[in-house]
Amino acid sequence: MKKLSLLLFLLTALPTVLAAQEAIPACNRAQFVPQHELRLTAGAYPLLPYINTWHGCDADHPAGFSRTHRGPVYTSGVWSLAYDYRFRKWFDLGLAFSYYGEYSTSYNNSDFSFAARNRSHAITVMPVARFTWLNRRWVRMYSSLGLGATFAFGELDHNTDYFRETSAALQFTPIGISVGRSLFGFAEIGLGAQGTLMLGIGYQFNPKHAPTK
Repeated sequence: MKKLSLLLFLLTALPTVLAAQEAIPACNRAQFVPQHELRLTAGAYPLLPYINTWHGCDADHPAGFSRTHRGPVYTSGVWSLAYDYRFRKWFDLGLAFSYYGEYSTSYNNSDFSFAARNRSHAITVMPVARFTWLNRRWVRMYSSLGLGATFAFGELDHNTDYFRETSAALQFTPIGISVGRSLFGFAEIGLGAQGTLMLGIGYQFNPKHAPTK
């Protein structure tokens, strides 16, 4: 009987509690203010159509008859600098600039002597849309999509001159997480010109004319 009475009391009090919870945010809820955001990202394993397809073979000969071979390849990783404007709690739109480089040395197959230095560079310019689907005080989770262009250039031992190539660029990030408020760190998993695994740091601030939240 006591349990039944307690249950009836809770059911009776529940509407009052819910109404009070709704009334508090209605009075004190902070209005969202559009925000600026700067991000510096380090990425690994990018998908770049031209740079990642050359394996150090003479362009006029099959791989088995190449005159040179390429030694170890060193990369810079992908470094991206981005600016975003957060129009809504759930939507950002921005622009990202990325750089990726590969560096190696080619050797003659006949005597393994030095043949040439190889330098490949890729600069990507990409508008990016970000969609936030979890927004908490210190944690934010999101997905993003970017479409742009990559400008690749450099010098390889099978070219008589610098090569220059332009291609479409894509970056799809199904999941990203940022931790912090004004200054925050973030990690992302994606696919495209900015990398497959990405880590970075960012700074978020309100326009000077807008009140802080």
